[in-house]
Amino acid sequence: MNEQPQKINPYIVAISVLLPAFLALAASSATNVSQPHIAGFYGATQYEANTVITCYIISGGLMLPVTGYLVRTIGKKLLLYYSIWIFAIGCLLCILAPNLQALIGARVVQGIGSGCILPLCQAVLLEVFPPEQRGLAMGLFGVAAMFSPLAGPFIGGYLTDNYSWQWIFIINIPLCMISFLLVKLFVSNDKPEKQKYNKKFDIIGYTAIVTAMACMQIVLDKGQQYNWFDTTWVCWTTGLCIFAFVFFYVWELEYKYPVIDIRVFKDRNFLFGTLISSFINVMLYSTLLLVPMFVQSLLGYSPSKSGLAMFPRAIICLIGLLAAGEISRHVKPKILAATGLLIMGASVLMLTQLNTTSSIESVIIPNILLCIGVPLAFVPITALSFQTLPSSKNADAAALHALFKNIVTAVATAVSATFIARVSQVRQTYLVEHLSPHNPVFQYKLMMLKSKFLIHYPSVLAAKKASGSLYKELLQQARLASFFDAFTVLALMCVIVIPLLLLIKANKQKTST
Repeated sequence: MNEQPQKINPYIVAISVLLPAFLALAASSATNVSQPHIAGFYGATQYEANTVITCYIISGGLMLPVTGYLVRTIGKKLLLYYSIWIFAIGCLLCILAPNLQALIGARVVQGIGSGCILPLCQAVLLEVFPPEQRGLAMGLFGVAAMFSPLAGPFIGGYLTDNYSWQWIFIINIPLCMISFLLVKLFVSNDKPEKQKYNKKFDIIGYTAIVTAMACMQIVLDKGQQYNWFDTTWVCWTTGLCIFAFVFFYVWELEYKYPVIDIRVFKDRNFLFGTLISSFINVMLYSTLLLVPMFVQSLLGYSPSKSGLAMFPRAIICLIGLLAAGEISRHVKPKILAATGLLIMGASVLMLTQLNTTSSIESVIIPNILLCIGVPLAFVPITALSFQTLPSSKNADAAALHALFKNIVTAVATAVSATFIARVSQVRQTYLVEHLSPHNPVFQYKLMMLKSKFLIHYPSVLAAKKASGSLYKELLQQARLASFFDAFTVLALMCVIVIPLLLLIKANKQKTST
């Protein structure tokens, strides 16, 4: 039983586990460009449809803390089986969902299936490749981890535009079946050792983190709809979320068998490295949401054209990840990371120059520049984060690192959508004062439009249409200004986060266990 897997080419095993990893990661972003279609199909607002994205991220994150326990209990191969099946069932439920609430529930199921796939993929790759090729193994995992969520909008846009948004989920089902067969044929069986700690599961700590993240999800998704803290239940839910997070933190510090070891945050490199890595995720996923939203709502792009505008960043990120590893051998990690952050800031600042007449090239070029900066910052920061940790803490640190980034990414996605909705209202308030009868420019534009409409309509109707056209233009300019503000804030954050690099030590890795 144990000799056969060793004869299998490790690259075949890599394909077997990278395919489900690709599906799980692409599913996090493939629905970004189809949000208007999903909202229209169910008669919901685009903001309500944003829950389809955030609930997937949160539910996947909830599985990260328990992955280690499940591996010790049933083994990697069996857990990978179950994860693929649950993911496929979630896709089927998404196709059959009769309303938006059912679709959100189906996405939660899909997210639960995806949560364990990524760490399992990483663990299998580390096992099948010999020690001297583990850098290559993690390079393959890094390429899949960064490339697939960036390729998601292109795939989702093409399927939505040429078929329907349901095809984003339909196409996953046969690919899940192929993944299942590949795992069955090429991934070795592993029977977990029967140890006493296998039976120990921190149900209280896990319940606390589930409660905290569930409350956070509800507040983030429904806060804008119910005017945030002006609503009593939003205040109570926020309070429960904060209490659950604090309880989880204290409990994990005191409990003998914590679901995840919080103490790894005592390591300064890991703490600040995780913060910077989370910020890189914020940049990646916020722009992954905002840019398609911008080009579809203001430039009138179709989902497929929107996905096409985003696809070059996936290719550049793929090349950048391969090149960044080699560059990091010759450039100091902190300098490389600072350079990457500055490039990211410059690229997002370029997005503030977009307007309602921008070409597709003016959208693609800043995205390409962004995905030159992301690998330059991501590779050295990830290495520095785990550099000073004892090897015995790596498993807990990796789970906590991924969990923290998932939480921050979900918050950033919801906050980005809320920012656009709220700031566009603020901008509209400032702009509407210019639509005044005392403003000669407004009067001139109004009379000019009215004279054009008089060709086809009577005087009263022409006046109404002229006023409506100017107000529509005001709404469009207010929304444009909100995107300008959002991109400016993200660019400013790139500069603000650079001093955190000074708090990270560049010592050699500890070998103690």
